[in-house]
Amino acid sequence: MSNRLPVRIALTGINSQYVHSALAPWCLKAGLAAYARTPHEATVVEGTVNEPYERVAGRIIELAPDVLGVSCYIWNIAYVEALLPMLRAALGDCVIVLGGPEVGYRAEDVLARCLQADFVLSGEGELPLAMLVDALDGLTLAIGTEALTIEDAAQQAALAAVPGLCFRTGAGFHEAAPHQHDAMQPSPYSPAYLDALGGRIAYLETSRGCPYACAFCLSGRGETLRQLPMERARQDILLLANSGAKTVKFVDRTFNADRARARDILAFIAREHGRSIPDGVCFHFEIAGDLLDEDTLALVEAAPKGLFQFEIGLQSMDETTLRLVRRRTDMAHLVRQVVRLIACGRAHVHLDLIAGLPDETLAMFARGFDRAYRLRPHTLQLGFLKLLHGSAMRDQPDVYPCEFDPAPPYQVVSTPAMSAEDFAVLTTMERALDKLHNSGRFARTLKWLTEDGGQTPFDLFQLLGQAILAAEQRAGKPSLSLDELTDVVHDALAAHLPAHAALLRDLLLMDRLSSTPTTVLPRSLKRGDPRYHTVKRALHRRFPRENKPRAIGFLYERGGDTAVWCDYDKKDPVTGLYALQQASVADIL
Repeated sequence: MSNRLPVRIALTGINSQYVHSALAPWCLKAGLAAYARTPHEATVVEGTVNEPYERVAGRIIELAPDVLGVSCYIWNIAYVEALLPMLRAALGDCVIVLGGPEVGYRAEDVLARCLQADFVLSGEGELPLAMLVDALDGLTLAIGTEALTIEDAAQQAALAAVPGLCFRTGAGFHEAAPHQHDAMQPSPYSPAYLDALGGRIAYLETSRGCPYACAFCLSGRGETLRQLPMERARQDILLLANSGAKTVKFVDRTFNADRARARDILAFIAREHGRSIPDGVCFHFEIAGDLLDEDTLALVEAAPKGLFQFEIGLQSMDETTLRLVRRRTDMAHLVRQVVRLIACGRAHVHLDLIAGLPDETLAMFARGFDRAYRLRPHTLQLGFLKLLHGSAMRDQPDVYPCEFDPAPPYQVVSTPAMSAEDFAVLTTMERALDKLHNSGRFARTLKWLTEDGGQTPFDLFQLLGQAILAAEQRAGKPSLSLDELTDVVHDALAAHLPAHAALLRDLLLMDRLSSTPTTVLPRSLKRGDPRYHTVKRALHRRFPRENKPRAIGFLYERGGDTAVWCDYDKKDPVTGLYALQQASVADIL
């Protein structure tokens, strides 16, 4: 690097999907503006892991930066490693700095693997990046095709003063502890951020750190809980609510760790809805279910439908397993509070389970899954334990023995309590869970099966998962179309419960009509009913719909005298389903 203060800085975030937006680069940009001694030209470059490397690299190279910062996570680290050689070859003496949770807790390994990277920043980076840019002023570094090594003692001392900065030295390696800011940092929500957001999910950070110490989570490393002043939190909420984003997702690790503050924020959002907050904007929070109190539940029950979404990390329904990962939960209290939250019907509720936690066998997990499913969440995510760099479960293999994939996302493949074959069972049933329950498209059918139909949820999804997998293998493709999926589910259920085949077809028909705005039915649900056009004309006379779609079907399980129809006007903001109507054919005619 030449002997001059860098003035062009590129900050890069590579997202997993286009709908996501990268917040970290904008936080770093705000930190540079707040803390660097001299103003700099900092530009944020976003991309996705689905884009060709050359396209993302081209956007960065076009800026000709003097310093390049890249935020690294489990979903993009492989992409970043493939990108770095292109960037180094094109950018010459640009200083390349990696940061983020995927590199900060293994900086020496990263710099040994990624020879094109010059530095790793460990921990929170707003102040450290600004200090690094300042420290580079006047330093002459031999940046080029060879891995940068800091030999000079004076240069080492200047760079070592930057908190969290890790780099190669002549003697080996300079490692710094992850940096944690004392307080919340400057707002990243600049006009440039809002322009770049483009209607994607907006991420809002009103606190950092977590009061809990879960062994599988990086937030369990003893980070101090820090919070935005309420006035700034309110300003940021209104700013993002009016940004064009339909979802504002709070990234606070445990939003309701401070219950009084959480209630204040929820009450503010509900109060401003329809005034300063436009209709149609939804706010997503990650909360601890056992911290839900009466006042919070009352707020949600009184809020507009669909205004809030809540994600609750159950992780396991077994209290002994939870204690082994340093998590204490009053499960009976949690269940009571979550049941009430779901039952009020005002908010979409997402529950998380993790397979592979210590001492939890497949049978134990299945029992916990059934219990969690019967809480009736709108989404039940079955995740697989991942051994994140920096987490206690990865750092203490003698305490938490398991086998895991060495490549990101480091998914556990077996434990002393759960074999690789057990994980294969879970993988198969998880696909059915995601495609059927979590999609919301088969709600009536699944409700009947697991309530009146007497089916155990875990066994049901295992059965359907095997049917889906077999159909995909026969078709020679990784995923089925919705029509193909519906046919597979229908056929598997009709074979499994032949006495209820007609009812199951009717339930699937109603699910199809209320979830998918189409008048074309899949093979398994079609019936050539001669009354169709007569009923269609009669409905139009009674309930006119000029040039608007209406789907019509007939239910046959009880004699075939019932017609059902769906007018695709407006989805339920919680379930995502359209209202379904039914009446006897005689009444319609």
